[in-house]
Amino acid sequence: MPGTLRNKATLVTLILSVSLAHAQMPVTVTSDLPAIAHHLETMAHWANQLDMMHKQFEAMKQQYESITGSYHRGEIGLGESLKSLAAIPGTWQDVVAKQNSGEYGASKSNTEAVIKTMPQDLFRSPGGQDAATYKLSTDAVRAAMTGGDVLYAQVQINLKNLSVMAQLVDTTTNTKDAADLQNRIATENAILNSTMAKLSIMNMNLQANLLNQQNQATAASQTRYKRAQ
Repeated sequence: MPGTLRNKATLVTLILSVSLAHAQMPVTVTSDLPAIAHHLETMAHWANQLDMMHKQFEAMKQQYESITGSYHRGEIGLGESLKSLAAIPGTWQDVVAKQNSGEYGASKSNTEAVIKTMPQDLFRSPGGQDAATYKLSTDAVRAAMTGGDVLYAQVQINLKNLSVMAQLVDTTTNTKDAADLQNRIATENAILNSTMAKLSIMNMNLQANLLNQQNQATAASQTRYKRAQ
């Protein structure tokens, strides 16, 4: 029997002995003391069991909370990233259409100041092949330069968001919080890769435009040579 319970049993024995002595009752009733001590021991055992179950419940609760809940990690810079991502469509023709509608404003003006597009009506044959090739070329160059500016700005947003999230890695509170932050970082990386892919495609369009100019120049030269014969 634990020391505390033994002391309680002893105390009960003394109290009952004194009470029974004053009441002039037989002392033989103290034979119930072992049963009382047993009940006290049983109660202490169940109290320990209840305390253990409470601790287990709290541990399970903490474990559950560590894999559930929202910690708002997915909101970090996401709106700004998605807005920038939508600024540049999938093709350079769509970029030209947005430029013509005034979508890119100052960026288009800066580009136009560099390439100085010549109006088609100044060509000897405004509806001819040379004018059409020139328009195609200037549209492609304008789209690439304007789109490049916009995409470069988007890359800076992606890098800023990734830098902010990298500094938050050590602030996560549990497994779910860390997983949410990791998923947000993966999303930002995916957006960054998409932006880089668009830049790559624009460079390919420019290269194709240069090749087309060479082809058109060769065709024009051959046509003039044929007519001279």
